[in-house]
Amino acid sequence: MSNSIYNEELYNPYQKDRFLKNLTRNTKITYERVLTRASSLEQYYKKDLYNFNIREIEQLLSYLNPKTLGSCQVSVSVIQAYIRWAIEQGLRTDNTSPLDVMADNVFFLKFIDKTNILLFSKEQIDDITGGLVNFIDAALVRCIFEGVLGKGYSEILNLKIGDIDEVKNELTLSNDVSNTEKSTRVLKLHDDSNLIRLLIKAFEQKTYHKNNGNPSPNTKAETIALVDNNFIFRSATLNLKYADRAHPHLVLRKLSLISEWFGYPYFNAVNLRSSGMLYELYRLYVSYGKLDKDQFDIVGERFNISKTKGYYSLARQKKEFLNLDVLKEIYEVE
Repeated sequence: MSNSIYNEELYNPYQKDRFLKNLTRNTKITYERVLTRASSLEQYYKKDLYNFNIREIEQLLSYLNPKTLGSCQVSVSVIQAYIRWAIEQGLRTDNTSPLDVMADNVFFLKFIDKTNILLFSKEQIDDITGGLVNFIDAALVRCIFEGVLGKGYSEILNLKIGDIDEVKNELTLSNDVSNTEKSTRVLKLHDDSNLIRLLIKAFEQKTYHKNNGNPSPNTKAETIALVDNNFIFRSATLNLKYADRAHPHLVLRKLSLISEWFGYPYFNAVNLRSSGMLYELYRLYVSYGKLDKDQFDIVGERFNISKTKGYYSLARQKKEFLNLDVLKEIYEVE
């Protein structure tokens, strides 16, 4: 059997059209996409999706290769709705859906391939930050996702408690443009952002829990003290060489550990920033219903993208991921 399931035609189109005809336009597009992609397996097994057993449904979900929990849930809900409709129509050979007792998060997660994920959805970022014991780690992830980075991670490492304006929901960021030059900007956060809360909690954190709260049995101490200064992101006291501002290696080390803890090999600053840019574009697309220069300019400004002749240098990003096709894949937009 071919590995491709992206046929353009529906299997048993008469019944599929009957099912789809009463759906709204947007819902129909989503449902039709899943049903069309099921057609090769239906042809292989010589039966309609509504008669699939759980093993065959699992095979379909594996082929669909969802990138996020949300996209997997959407696919399952489409399959479930179609099978339930077929039962009502007397089409299925028995009157039970295999998914009735299977559709929980444990079931969904086994179909999500983490090994090749380069772009992380807002939902995945929420899951990651929610699973981090140390506020300083969660704040780091949120910083990059929401537009804080700088050359050599300098916007992150230069951030002090005094740079946070809780009332205005703003951060004053300092970027080390060169060894002798700094640039400063003010980043206005979204109203629903919890980054400032995380940054304050990170600053208040005096000790760091090793290995995300799961130290190895041979570890003498489960926590380690952090340097006491006005910076948000601080080194451990055992590294007194960086008693003032932390070294960029701190960011690299933390992201590497988070990648290991959550099983995402490509979880790094570049992909995390790209994921944040895509989410920002998603918000703008939902608000404006289009992707024009104005929307891309907002993304460019928030993520401090360099300009060429007055235009944000986003050509590569637009080609690779800042586009409607990728929005559809990650956020299921129409």
